[in-house]
Amino acid sequence: MKIFLFDIGNVLTNFDFPRLLQAYAEDAGRPVSAQTAMDDHMYNEVEKGLLSEEEYVAYLNEAKGLNWTTDNLHEIWQEIFSLNKTGNRLFDKAKKSDAHVYTLSNIADYHVRAIENNWNGYFEGTTGLFFSYRMGVRKPDPRIYEMALEELGVPGEQCFFIDDLEENVQAARASGIQAHRFIPETYAEVEKAAHQFFGW
Repeated sequence: MKIFLFDIGNVLTNFDFPRLLQAYAEDAGRPVSAQTAMDDHMYNEVEKGLLSEEEYVAYLNEAKGLNWTTDNLHEIWQEIFSLNKTGNRLFDKAKKSDAHVYTLSNIADYHVRAIENNWNGYFEGTTGLFFSYRMGVRKPDPRIYEMALEELGVPGEQCFFIDDLEENVQAARASGIQAHRFIPETYAEVEKAAHQFFGW
């Protein structure tokens, strides 16, 4: 049994993060500012499922001078998501093949709902979904790969994983997974490697 594991952000869906920062600034009537260390920490916590959506919005309201509800959070993420054509070509091919197709992504529930609202039934045809907010841990923590492999019941060499971040790729390789960095410069190389791995 061969398994294709897809990251989501910048692999299946791109997102315009500067547009998010601009939305914070516009709605607060403030200049655009970069993410702070605390912003990153809170974002990571909600992606690990350790912070509720409501708590995260309350933090954003306090930190950014906003008056948002969770609906505002959903709306802006729907706006800034777009599909990655190369990633989705591989995703669709994998779902139509004999491969078992999973996601393995650092993601929050509101991200998933934004994707599904934009593209109804987007995850249909997958075998399963590994989401960090359900697992309580984020890449590149080795535990997330160990948990995924344990649930899959296969050795890492039977898994082909693509992710845009080098640290996530290296951590996956340390778990024995056949991992490849998926960035524009490597798209052709990754597609060729996937075809060879799955025998397409």
